[in-house]
Amino acid sequence: MKKILSVLTALLLTVALPIMAFAEDWVGVDFQFRAPDGLYQLGPGLEENDPAWALAGVGDAAAKLKEYQEMGVVANFLSEDGATNISVMQKESRESGQVFDLRLMEEEDKAEFLESLAKAGNEDVSIDKGWYENEAGLLFYRIKIDVGGEREMHELIYGTIMNGYSLNIDIHTLDTAMTPEQEELVKEMADSMVFTNILEKPPEDTSAAFNTLLLLILLLAAVAGPLIYVPIKSRIDKKKKARLTEQLSQFHKQNGKDTAHGDAVYINETDCTREAIRRFSYYQAYVKNIGELIFGTLLCIVTVCAAFLIDSVWWMKLAAVAVTVYYAYKLIAMPGAVEKIQIKVHSQGMSKTAHYTFYNDVFRVSGIQSANVVPYFQLTEVRRCGQYLYLYYGPDNAYLVDDYGFQLGESGEFEKFIRGKLQK
Repeated sequence: MKKILSVLTALLLTVALPIMAFAEDWVGVDFQFRAPDGLYQLGPGLEENDPAWALAGVGDAAAKLKEYQEMGVVANFLSEDGATNISVMQKESRESGQVFDLRLMEEEDKAEFLESLAKAGNEDVSIDKGWYENEAGLLFYRIKIDVGGEREMHELIYGTIMNGYSLNIDIHTLDTAMTPEQEELVKEMADSMVFTNILEKPPEDTSAAFNTLLLLILLLAAVAGPLIYVPIKSRIDKKKKARLTEQLSQFHKQNGKDTAHGDAVYINETDCTREAIRRFSYYQAYVKNIGELIFGTLLCIVTVCAAFLIDSVWWMKLAAVAVTVYYAYKLIAMPGAVEKIQIKVHSQGMSKTAHYTFYNDVFRVSGIQSANVVPYFQLTEVRRCGQYLYLYYGPDNAYLVDDYGFQLGESGEFEKFIRGKLQK
């Protein structure tokens, strides 16, 4: 009976041994190589509960599978004693996509590329780099890294770029030197590697450059737009104010500052309370200039979305966010800024109540300012907001007229009257 059990045990061990690689080809999607002889063959295709992990001395299969995923390992070869650990890693990146085929690079570009790989950070690190071409004409970069110090580490990499992705054969040892046999093992794997399907390098994708240019234009529009628009608008407003001031000066010279002819048509008293001024400030900030606000908001939204949806560099994303945050801050602070100005404007007189007397040709204002007669041509537009009519005498300032403040005349008739004056 014991003999039978021994035979069965031997048979089970024999069944388990096929995870050991016996000089056969490892075949990928578009490449293949000769698997090293006498090593356990693991990879991301193994189930977590596969007995191969235990036979190869891997205690935590889940952690190993996660490591494979993070590093792009497609095949892992381990010796029975764990001293030899060879990984074949495949990864795609922007750089590998741009290079596509290492053999197609110019000599100068290859030199720069090799120089960019693996740089020594301190005197304990020694790096040897060079090129290696196998029998199939496949070009590899060969990198040997030796780290001294408290914990010794040695690593050898044969890597190439083909079909837009990088393929590295990597072996490393800890606390022990790498043997010539181990180095030869990796070299033989590189020698045996062939690509069964070599793709043509696609034409250069100009969409990234176009997207970057588009994003730059949007950023410039978001930043330079207000810097150009505001001074131009301010210059136009100043010219309009100067013209109205000149017209008012001429009118006062001819008719006097407090002279009105005929009988009053409408009389109104409006309390310019803090709440009334705040209401006007919000209207001025968000309603009167709604077109500019919508345009600026949409421009910022489009800029931020473009920065994160297209493959842009980090500083462009940061700039897009910074511009949007600044614009949002200015947008939120705008009513408060307008309110401060309006409080000063409405505090020039002896009272917070505006007294208006409207005649056929002019109207008199007092209370919130020194008594003054204003011809109707000084008004630039009339806007309604709830119970108030705003009689604008410039782009930013207006007389507030409360519908409930009429002592002579009705508010509905007055609105027709005052709008009619602006049409003349």
